[in-house]
Amino acid sequence: MRWSLSEFLGLLEIRSQCWCVVEVGEDCGFSIRHSDSIFFYAALDGTARINVVEGGTIELEPGEIVMLTSGAAHAVRCQEQSKTESLEFLNGDSYVDSLSTFKLGNEPTQARILCSRLKVRWPFGQKPEAMPAVLRTKSSDAIVSVRDLSQLAGRSGATAVLTRAASLLFTVAFWDCPACETLFRASYKHDRIARAKEIIEKHPFKDWTVEILARKVGMGRSNFAAHFAAEVGKTPMEFVTQERMRHAAKLLEHTDLKIAAISEHIGYKSEAAFSRCFSSYFGVSPGKMRRGIRLKE
Repeated sequence: MRWSLSEFLGLLEIRSQCWCVVEVGEDCGFSIRHSDSIFFYAALDGTARINVVEGGTIELEPGEIVMLTSGAAHAVRCQEQSKTESLEFLNGDSYVDSLSTFKLGNEPTQARILCSRLKVRWPFGQKPEAMPAVLRTKSSDAIVSVRDLSQLAGRSGATAVLTRAASLLFTVAFWDCPACETLFRASYKHDRIARAKEIIEKHPFKDWTVEILARKVGMGRSNFAAHFAAEVGKTPMEFVTQERMRHAAKLLEHTDLKIAAISEHIGYKSEAAFSRCFSSYFGVSPGKMRRGIRLKE
């Protein structure tokens, strides 16, 4: 099942209530630890430098917006040698209703930066391969005015409005990236059923449901279940069982783990439930299969 770039971009979801303005002095800056989030920076006033671990330096000019997609650790400061301190508000993924403001270093303020930590839910359950580490645009070219929105930041609900704006800016920047179409078409991951199979094969022991798997690949529950059964020849949960049983048989053959431990390892809440499923699938109990393997050795 092949689908369009518009579907992909339409299903991309960005969430956050972690927004703040940081006023940075000449002698100070802030540091951010590695994470799976995307960091959004818009220079409201002044110039700053973003020093990315193993990624060089990004100049943040007045009116410019930079979105770091790599999640790499980095530091933001005005001067190259300025000291930095951890900004726990962003490192801790805080939640606020209106913008918080932080003042770092001595007066006068050299730069005012609108910052956010954004959580992205990708349509295929993971970030596209070879995603550009940095997406950037200028406020003057942006489809929405971040500066105007930041001036309303004291109002209740401001962070939700800013997140909607950031979602639009991110979507447009990704769409406008020269490699966007290549990234989207580069692999079979636009095939949602193939992607669901891959997710199950990589993580067979998770507590999957049809609804959770459908959300992972950006489909409705009923539509996903019908297409999965048609293309794979098994229901999603039958495929989950197949993968679990395959791993269980390997563990019985190659380890001395007790059956109760194998049951827990592959995601069953009780040994009895595991034994019933195993016996139904293989036509023989786990203990009998293990004894048969041992007799052949």
